[in-house]
Amino acid sequence: MKFTKQLICLSLCFGGIAKAQEHVHGAGTVFVIQDGANWQMQYVLSAADALGFEHAPEDKKQRDSLANLGHTLEKIENLVQLDGKCKQLDYSHNLDVFEGQEGAEHKHGDHHEEEKEHHHDEHDEHDEHDEHDEHHEDHDGHDEEHEVHHQNIEVSYTLQCTNQIKGLSFAIFDKMHSLQTLEVQWSIASGQGSATLTNSVTNMEFN
Repeated sequence: MKFTKQLICLSLCFGGIAKAQEHVHGAGTVFVIQDGANWQMQYVLSAADALGFEHAPEDKKQRDSLANLGHTLEKIENLVQLDGKCKQLDYSHNLDVFEGQEGAEHKHGDHHEEEKEHHHDEHDEHDEHDEHDEHHEDHDGHDEEHEVHHQNIEVSYTLQCTNQIKGLSFAIFDKMHSLQTLEVQWSIASGQGSATLTNSVTNMEFN
């Protein structure tokens, strides 16, 4: 709970929440919070950078990409190397959002097939054609609305460190090649601050 309050305060102080809501492709945000020996890091990234798409997986390649991202996010060292001796205690992410979208799409498809059968049984061919076109237009509208929806990937890590972390080296740029900038905002024992990393400048020290 304490971490959550600190994270909200840090986000508001630096405008991180507003920035995350802008959903800028190629840009991400990292929040770093320290509470004694415990640290929390939260990443907010565009799904376009993390996955290459921003919708439910549509084929095996995209399902594999989602699964691979899930494996990558399991260990914080896949995203960043810490200048300190730390043990990862826990992590969480919101990738289930995409799984939920996929399930909803499948259900919508089943419902569409049921309606087609119902129309075929109770209406003549002309009426069925009209209603099917009408339903198809609604479905197209739903797809267009879904396509313009922007989705962020959020992942949080809780760490326990035996010494003070002095700096970070971000390996995330090697994992997500379209990511160009990463804004890091922190509230640690030595104070608060922020820094902007790029795919050519990936190391930082807390000042």
